Amino acid sequence: MADRFWIALVDVFPGTPDDPEWVESFGDAAGGGFVHVLGMAKDAAAFRRAVAEALSGHGWEARGFEEVELLAAVKAREPLSPALEALESQLLRTGRLQFSRFFLYPRDESSTAAWLDQEAQDGRLSLTQSTVLANLARMLSSVELPELDESVGLTGQGSEELEVHLPHRSEAGLDLSILVRSDAEITVDYEYGHLHFSPELGNDWIGQALEFVYGALQGGVKVEIWATGDKLEQSRALLLLENGDWFPFPAWAATPDPDPAAEPVAVTKLSFLEPGAS
Repeated sequence: MADRFWIALVDVFPGTPDDPEWVESFGDAAGGGFVHVLGMAKDAAAFRRAVAEALSGHGWEARGFEEVELLAAVKAREPLSPALEALESQLLRTGRLQFSRFFLYPRDESSTAAWLDQEAQDGRLSLTQSTVLANLARMLSSVELPELDESVGLTGQGSEELEVHLPHRSEAGLDLSILVRSDAEITVDYEYGHLHFSPELGNDWIGQALEFVYGALQGGVKVEIWATGDKLEQSRALLLLENGDWFPFPAWAATPDPDPAAEPVAVTKLSFLEPGAS
């Protein structure tokens, strides 16, 4: 049965964006979005049809499918995120399609920074969530980031978990996702791992998270990767200091510290600058 379980990233847009109920629910984020979907089907074509039908029943239209893969192939390459693991458990238990949180973007994709700044004023957000959005908007306004895809995703307004997804234009580049759990924790995911920032790090924990994000936007974060074949074992993020040294970031990471004697199999920088500019 393992060859019947599928996962895909689906581009979506609203079937009736001017419907009053839609606007009340999504407001300026009614331009479209993307969502991970897990499901069971006999082949990829049947999976696509089932996903498109399910989305249509909720007012969404599938714009396109990316990364349609067997779930087993994805898991053999790298661990699933906690959110996708939860969806997998639901899929195995129910056999029904499972949709992750929708990442939404505005109708005018060219005003990403202004849109985020506008969303930061949402009264439903916690102080930390509002602070992160407002500072992220300033970062995007102050730095030329040509490799940042304009379809920045945002979801979770009015909930305990606000998430911002910053997609890279290049397939070789790493996306960033920033999850803000009310005023309790900020998690920054960089595909090969993630870091957790919380009050346990001290009074400046929000500043540390924003410092990491700012560095990740413009080549100031280096990621070292340890793997066997296609299986990721460990990763480590290092921050570029003013003196030019790289320092392991002092926050709880998703993977344990590597063996000091082991050399990483790959090293990459997080950056949305022009290739080679970081």
